[in-house]
Amino acid sequence: MSKPKFSPDFFIANRQRLIRQLPPDLPIAITANGLVQRGADSAYPFTQDANFWYLTGINDPDITLVIDHQREFLIVPIREGSRVTFDGQIDTLKLAQISGITDILNEASGWKRLDGLLAHNKQVATLASAPPFIEQYGLYANPARSRFADRLKQHVGEELKLIDIRSELAAMRIVKQPVEIKALKEAINITNQTLRDVLAKPYGTYAYEYQIEADISHGFRARGALGHAFEPIVAGGIRACTMHYLSNSARLVPGELVIIDVGANIYGYAADITRVLSTAKPTARQKAVHAAVKETQAYAISLLKPGVNLRVYEAKVANFVGARLKQLGVISNLKPETIRHYFPHATSHFLGLNVHDVGDYTKALQVGSVITVEPGIYIPEEGIGVRIEDDVLITESGVEVLSAKLAAKF
Repeated sequence: MSKPKFSPDFFIANRQRLIRQLPPDLPIAITANGLVQRGADSAYPFTQDANFWYLTGINDPDITLVIDHQREFLIVPIREGSRVTFDGQIDTLKLAQISGITDILNEASGWKRLDGLLAHNKQVATLASAPPFIEQYGLYANPARSRFADRLKQHVGEELKLIDIRSELAAMRIVKQPVEIKALKEAINITNQTLRDVLAKPYGTYAYEYQIEADISHGFRARGALGHAFEPIVAGGIRACTMHYLSNSARLVPGELVIIDVGANIYGYAADITRVLSTAKPTARQKAVHAAVKETQAYAISLLKPGVNLRVYEAKVANFVGARLKQLGVISNLKPETIRHYFPHATSHFLGLNVHDVGDYTKALQVGSVITVEPGIYIPEEGIGVRIEDDVLITESGVEVLSAKLAAKF
C-alpha cells in the first residue's frame, strides 16, 4: 500500500467545513500545543493538539491559527539565542506549504492584528481548556489552551466571550475521510506485520516483557511508522489484569499469558490492536478463556452497523460476556457488578488522530466511523488476563475489520 498523502487541500477543506458550521461574523482562534517540561531544560516528546493538526497539518508548538471569514493567518513565535541553536528556527515557508496558509506573521504583528479583530467582535471561537488536573484519568492537561485563553482575555478584556467549538470539530472528525482511512489502514498493517513476527517466535524466546516491547518498537520504525501511537502495554500473568499496565519490565514465567496492546503511528493516526502471546503451550483453561473472548468479539462485531447506539451495544456485549463467565465457572450470577469485576472496561472506543478519539457515544454510529472492538476477561485469582482487539470501519453494509489479517490465535 502506498503511503497516504495529506495535501494542503485536506486542511483547507477542513477549515472551510468548520467555517460553514459557525456564524459568519464569528472569528476563530486556536492554539497549537506547547512543550511540556520533562526535567530541567528538557521537554517530553512533542505531540500536537489533534484539532490544531486537523485544521493545519502543522506539528510545531505554540503557533496560533486565526480565521476571520475567508481571511486566515498564522502567528508564529520568534525563537532567539540558544533556542535557535538547540531547536532550530521555524520554517515559515514549510508551514505555508503544509497548511495552505500563506499569511504568516510574527508574535508582535500577529497579535496586533488579532487584537484589532477581537476588539470589534468581543467574541471568538476557540477550544475550551481542560482543568489543570483531570481527576478521572490522573493526568495534568497540556497548559497551552488555558494560557491562550488567559492571553486573549489580557489583550481584549474580561468581557471577551470565548465560544467553545470542540463539539463542532468532534462531529467533523468522527467521520473519516478517504485519506484518513488510508492512514489508519497503513498504521494497522504495520502493527499487524510487527505483531505477526513477535507472535511467531518459539516459546521461550522472550524472558522479559521489555524484550517484546523492543521488538515491536523496532518493527514499527523499520516499517515506516513514526513510532508508537500510545504507550505500549506488554503485560504477563496477573499483570494483564491491570488495564493500563505500562512498566513492561517484569520477568516472564513459562506458562503465563501475555497481553500485547500496541499501535503504530502514521501521520498521527493510531492503530490499536491487542493479541495474546503464550510463553508455553497453553493449558486447557487458558484456551477456554481465550475462546470465550474470541467468541465475544465475533458477537460484538456482528452487532455493528450504521445506526447502532453504542450504549445499547455495550449492554448486549456485557451480557454476552456474563454468560461466557458463567460457563467458565468464574461467576454464579449475572449481576452487572459481578460481570464488571471480570470485564471492567468498555468494548469499543473511537479511533483516529487519538487512540481514544473524539466521538459521541449517545448517538448512532455513522458510515466512516472507526472504532475498536476489544472485549476481555480478567481473572486475577487465576493470574489470567485475555483481551482481543481489532479495528473496525463502519460501512454502508455493516463493517470492515481493518486488522482482520492478523488472526487471534495461540
